[in-house]
Amino acid sequence: MTVDVDRRTIKPEALETLRRTILEIFSSGMYQDVGIRQICQEARVSPQTVYKYFGNKEEMLYACIKGDLENLYAEAMQAARSADNTVDKCLVFLDIWCEFYFANPSIARIVFLNIPQAYWLGQTQFTHVALHDETTRTIAHGQSEGLVWDETSAELLGQAIMGMAHRLLTRWLMTENADSAETKQALAKSIRKLLQP
Repeated sequence: MTVDVDRRTIKPEALETLRRTILEIFSSGMYQDVGIRQICQEARVSPQTVYKYFGNKEEMLYACIKGDLENLYAEAMQAARSADNTVDKCLVFLDIWCEFYFANPSIARIVFLNIPQAYWLGQTQFTHVALHDETTRTIAHGQSEGLVWDETSAELLGQAIMGMAHRLLTRWLMTENADSAETKQALAKSIRKLLQP
């Protein structure tokens, strides 16, 4: 009987070195300018190992921030449960979401500047898809109770909120001396206006 050996295995220390290297390189450069060979040289890992473990550059990049995004999602969901109504749930979630990215600009640069939008919209394993699904359910519940504007579907309202949030966080990253508090306040006011009937 032959035992299959998982050749994708990377030692935990090497994986953490690779993760830190990827975060550093992608947070300081644009996605299209970063090559796997450069990452491998700096992390001292072979390209074959990286391709076997991750498959491609997009998966590699996402794998390095997946744990952070899952923790953000869990924390934001827990906090949102304490809110009384749909609008407040969305605003509590937004507050934690913004504060996470303001405190972690390297991850913010990767999420908003380097991961192609198609991945956030089309890949079901990505955390932001789960976030959008939860936002849609929350909005739909608010609409059914007459607490949220209902002339647009919950799905489209959720997409509008996510799009606005992505755009303003991108602006915050790209604009020198952009004020994080002003960014969050603008988002909160806009979302409140958009959702209230």
